[in-house]
Amino acid sequence: MVRDTTDGLRRVAATQGGIYYASAPEVVGQCSIHPLPLGRQPSQYVPPYQEPYIPPQRCPQERNQLNHRAFQEGTYPITRCLFVITKEDNSLDAKAGRAYAELLLTDQGQAAIEKAGFVRLR
Repeated sequence: MVRDTTDGLRRVAATQGGIYYASAPEVVGQCSIHPLPLGRQPSQYVPPYQEPYIPPQRCPQERNQLNHRAFQEGTYPITRCLFVITKEDNSLDAKAGRAYAELLLTDQGQAAIEKAGFVRLR
């Protein structure tokens, strides 16, 4: 058991053969671990990082970058979507929720999503 992703990554780095599951944006740029390519078929592994892989010896001067295309296209087999859930009435809360959801779909909102480490929809 670990308390958070930081603790999980530290334990994996210190444990030969260790494995941990976390969000790709939290893992891909780390220097002490190797994110694993995964696939739906044994011959079709997709890395969560942009190739070529940057080994730990070159980090932190260089870091692996997220493979945005694999997540946008759905070729990386483990993904999750971010949902915005709003009320369906004419309350102030419902109007604010719809405005927030619409903001996230603008160029400015998509840039903010990417800056936060997530993959753009557009």
